[in-house]
Amino acid sequence: MRNYTFGLSLATLLLLTGTGFVAAPSAPAYVTSTINWESTAIPLNSYSPDIDYSTIDRYARNTPESKASNLNTLAGYLTAPARSDLAKARSVYAWITSHVRYDMNAFGNGTYRSEADYANQTLRSRRAVCTGYALLFKYLLNKAGVDVANVKGYSRTEDATAGQPTGPIDHEWNAVKLDGDWYLVDLTWAMTTGKLGQPNDHYFLTDPQAFVSQHLPADSRWQLLNPPISKATFDRFPKLYDAYFRMGFDGRFPQNGLIRTNDVATITFRNDADLKIICSAGQAGQNTVQALPSTLQRNGDTYTLSVRVPQRGPTTLFVFAKPKTAPNGRYQQYEAIGSFTVVRG
Repeated sequence: MRNYTFGLSLATLLLLTGTGFVAAPSAPAYVTSTINWESTAIPLNSYSPDIDYSTIDRYARNTPESKASNLNTLAGYLTAPARSDLAKARSVYAWITSHVRYDMNAFGNGTYRSEADYANQTLRSRRAVCTGYALLFKYLLNKAGVDVANVKGYSRTEDATAGQPTGPIDHEWNAVKLDGDWYLVDLTWAMTTGKLGQPNDHYFLTDPQAFVSQHLPADSRWQLLNPPISKATFDRFPKLYDAYFRMGFDGRFPQNGLIRTNDVATITFRNDADLKIICSAGQAGQNTVQALPSTLQRNGDTYTLSVRVPQRGPTTLFVFAKPKTAPNGRYQQYEAIGSFTVVRG
C-alpha cells in the first residue's frame, strides 16, 4: 500500500473556531490513484491517515447526555460546528465509538420493525452488533444531510478460514458519500479491533483495495473497485490484518490463502520498508501455536518467506512483522499481518 502525503496543512484542513470545527473550504483531502491488481487499474478514494481529528473527536466524545436523547437532537449537536461532510462523518463516528459498546447479545434475534426503529433502539441501549452500528451511523448522518448506505456482505474473521470459502452473508457496514465521492466505514471492526479503549481508525474511510481483502459486499458496486472482484476470488484470499496495510505492504497482497506443498511453503510480500518477518503455526482444534524456523530473502521491495511445514494435513500459518528500526529507538513488538492455510501432502 502506498504512502500518500498531502500539501494541505492541518490548520487549513481543520480550523478551530470557538468550540466548533471547520473543515477545508473546498474539496476533501482524498486521493484518487491507480495501482495494479491482477493487471487492472483500480481507483482508490482514501483520506490521509495523517489527518489530526483530535478537535472533532474531543467535541464528540464530550457530548452532554442532554444532547443525546434522540436522533434529531444528537445529529444536530454533533454536526452543528461542521463545515464539511468529512467533519460531520468524523464527529458521528467519534461519538458512536465512544458511547456504544459492542455486545453480541444486542438485538440478537435480528428482527426490527424498521431501520429507524433499530437505530433508535441502539441509541437508547448504547449496545450494538454490526447492524446497530451501521444503522445508527446512517440515520445520524442522514439527518445532517449526508448520504449513507448500509452495506451487507461477507467477512473473513477466522484465521482457520484463510484461503477457503466464507459462509453466508454475516456482516454489515457503511458507505458514506463525502463531497461527491463514496468511502467505506466499518464501525464494528473499528470497535472490536481497537486497543486501549480507542477505536481502530483503519476502518474509518478505508482504501477499497484494503477493505475488500476482508469484506465483500453482496452488491458488488459497493466494493468501489473497477472492475469488482468475484466471490470466488474473495474466497481464495488469506486472512489479513490491518497491520499489513499500516506497515506499508504493497496492495497486491498474496491472493492465495490456501497453500498446498510437499515440504516448504513460500509466500511473497512487497514492501519498501526494512522489516523483520517471522511466523508460527497451529492446527484446528488446538489452542497452542509453535514458532517455526523460516528463511527470509529480500530483493528490492520483494520479501520471500520460506518455511518448512512440520506435519501433514492442514495447518494455520501465522505471519508477523515489525520494522527493523523502531521509531525513537523504542522496542517494537511484532504484529500479526496475516494468516494462511497450509496443507502438506
